[in-house]
Amino acid sequence: MNYKDLLEHSYAVETRWASCETRLEFLANSIFGFTTYDGGMDELFARKAVEVCEALLKRRTMEYIKVNENYVWYLMMCNLPFFSKRIEWGTSIRGAWWQLDIRQPAEFESCGFWVGDKQLGHPLKFTNDEWDRFIAALIEFVAPEMLNPSS
Repeated sequence: MNYKDLLEHSYAVETRWASCETRLEFLANSIFGFTTYDGGMDELFARKAVEVCEALLKRRTMEYIKVNENYVWYLMMCNLPFFSKRIEWGTSIRGAWWQLDIRQPAEFESCGFWVGDKQLGHPLKFTNDEWDRFIAALIEFVAPEMLNPSS
């Protein structure tokens, strides 16, 4: 599956319903599961969640948390359901990485996923490699807004 295309199409559909204005808001609501009813807070939370996603994906968590503010956001994100169900940290949460249960594919469901004009009616199933590709696609999808702090 082309996850970036899925995200692009789903975002386009969601903006038609006026449920989000920016890619960051889309991720906040449809992927990370934040509920704020405040677009600015959605964007802030999603921006920090994406930063943590990237640190986990690239296994650069120790580098990321050297900045105290990042450390606080990192610990908070790693304790939220989107992250906590899908990470492993061995002896320290500070050195976590994405790791799904190898005994069965991990499932992820969102009412924000669309295929054509229909909501995806079933959870996506991921192996570790597929999850890494999904996270990489998510980062690429939102990259233009991550570069612009005012979005």
